[in-house]
Amino acid sequence: MIVIESINHVSLTVSDLDASINFYKEMFDFEAVEKYSTENQVFMRMGEILISLNRLEGFRNTESSKPIISFYIDEEDFEDAVDELNETGIDIVYGPENIRNGKTIVFVDPDDNKIELCYPKL
Repeated sequence: MIVIESINHVSLTVSDLDASINFYKEMFDFEAVEKYSTENQVFMRMGEILISLNRLEGFRNTESSKPIISFYIDEEDFEDAVDELNETGIDIVYGPENIRNGKTIVFVDPDDNKIELCYPKL
């Protein structure tokens, strides 16, 4: 058995690195911490969460794909987050719905990568 300590990072494929950097910065306050010289990848951090954005020209996620990045959000902040999503006109693909004594909402980034905000944690 391989013993792991935690997730190092989550990697997402995007078509426009600058647009995706701006999306994750504006939506969640992620900060670019390392950009490779090839300019096809950037690591972004928000608190202890690290994501890698990898540019692939012409990429577009499909509606039937299952990959999703799920962020836990405090119960008291959930409705404010839903309001902000509605105000910014971001495409909501599911929810808000009740789950596991909490709530979930799923929306997409500029490349249709699915993002979930939910509580409680699994």
